[in-house]
Amino acid sequence: MRKLVVFIAAALALGLGITGVYALAGGGSSSGAGPDPVITSVPTSPTATPTSSTPPATPPPSTTASPTPDPTALADGTYPTFVRAVDLDGATVEVDVLQIFVGAEAHQAAIEDGVSWNDVRFNPVYIRNENPLLRTLPVARDAHIKLLGMCEAPSRSIGLKQLRNETTPFTDTFYYDVTVVGGSVVGITQKIAVAAC
Repeated sequence: MRKLVVFIAAALALGLGITGVYALAGGGSSSGAGPDPVITSVPTSPTATPTSSTPPATPPPSTTASPTPDPTALADGTYPTFVRAVDLDGATVEVDVLQIFVGAEAHQAAIEDGVSWNDVRFNPVYIRNENPLLRTLPVARDAHIKLLGMCEAPSRSIGLKQLRNETTPFTDTFYYDVTVVGGSVVGITQKIAVAAC
């Protein structure tokens, strides 16, 4: 009986194979009207698994946006600035970044800007301020704040109070070297911008 089952299964497989080859060769359609029949093969082995022609599902796009870096953020470094405002409660300063020129470069920059050299030649520096962008920066708790004629402030709160007194109302007599590390101000040093006499 077992041989009979094997024989029938082999005959079926051979018949399906011959029929499939005949159909693929175009042997079943003489009129050409209508679609060709679809031939599917049936697995003869119980361990065979059908394969899927559909691609695996792609995961949905992430709804979490990656943070966009602030294009106005200051990289680590020291910047010449005007201090425009001091917030004691928030421990922040609002700064206006400048370009500073000294010596022959100051003379050249003044000429480029259409400023009479006689008006600025005795100043220790020539200041160019082309960008109106103001940046508000947090001041680190251990920031060093040094103003002309004063000792370094013993604490951030005292230093910020002194700085606010020096910058209110605003004057361009002084500019400030502001040192930034990791987005926070760690140092502020007052510099003179005009001739003292």
